[in-house]
Amino acid sequence: MLSIGNLLLRWASELGGGKVSDLRAGVLRTARSRGIPVREGADGRWLRDVSALGHLDVDWRRGRWSAAPAVLTRVPFSDGFAVITGRRTALFDGLVEAAGDDWAAFFWAENEAAEGDIPVPDTLYLQYDAAEGLPREAERLGCRYVPCAATQIVSLLPELSAGPQAAPPGGGNAHTVERYRPQSGEYAPAEAYDEDGLYRWRSADWVRLVQVRRGREFLSTEHEYGVYLEHERVGTSVMRWKAEGGSGRQRIGRLAVDWGAPLPPLHARAAVLCTGLQPRFHKLARTVCYDNVPLAAAERLARSLHQKLEIQKPAVGPGKASDD
Repeated sequence: MLSIGNLLLRWASELGGGKVSDLRAGVLRTARSRGIPVREGADGRWLRDVSALGHLDVDWRRGRWSAAPAVLTRVPFSDGFAVITGRRTALFDGLVEAAGDDWAAFFWAENEAAEGDIPVPDTLYLQYDAAEGLPREAERLGCRYVPCAATQIVSLLPELSAGPQAAPPGGGNAHTVERYRPQSGEYAPAEAYDEDGLYRWRSADWVRLVQVRRGREFLSTEHEYGVYLEHERVGTSVMRWKAEGGSGRQRIGRLAVDWGAPLPPLHARAAVLCTGLQPRFHKLARTVCYDNVPLAAAERLARSLHQKLEIQKPAVGPGKASDD
């Protein structure tokens, strides 16, 4: 029997695409029917996380989603492992099963779900001996081959900027305006909105609007980009990188991002595809950690978000406490 995360991906893959609101409702309904106690917003987080894993493409502004094409791609510095992302229809799963019985060596890795969240799909890896054979193996699986999606996406990251000028909050929704607090990483009710900052509110038709104020202008943005625009404005750094401790792995490490400063969707996908796994969440340090991230990729991620990447030294010696 398929796990709940794999079942939901199968269902979305067979649908192919549609409205974000319909998919969220179906995901939530299915999770509750399986007895999963979900927290508020779990359906939206599921879509965000599955998009970062490379399975779905989500246009939050237009409210549309689609299943991503199946792709076989190498994990950077992984010593012979490629990850398969994108849609997983019943037909595709049948091809994987047949290939596993015949010529391929597959490995499944379970992605952990936080309490109250909906489980995401397991990650599927193909073990290979020579990268030169991967295009042919991708073709046999009905996949598109991309040499290394993580590094390719990193090279395409957009530069951080606000959107076009937009209308400020109106008198009718002034009581719903909230302002982002960089110190806490959360929104709080705003007594006024006449200062530079990141604001959000509900429009008359209950659509969530997110805008930054700069001088006399309000500029349209999305939450993730707006958060980094605000951290740039106040000069705070929320991204750190630490090298792995193994021999020859000094240019590969862990990228840690503060809670309250989620990576934008394309940035998150680049970081996640460095392993093909969900990031790790550390409650004590209030960070989200992405493993196996090359230093060059971490620097590019930070630079595109106008962040100064803090380079941390790896722990030395036994008994050294982790700063996770």
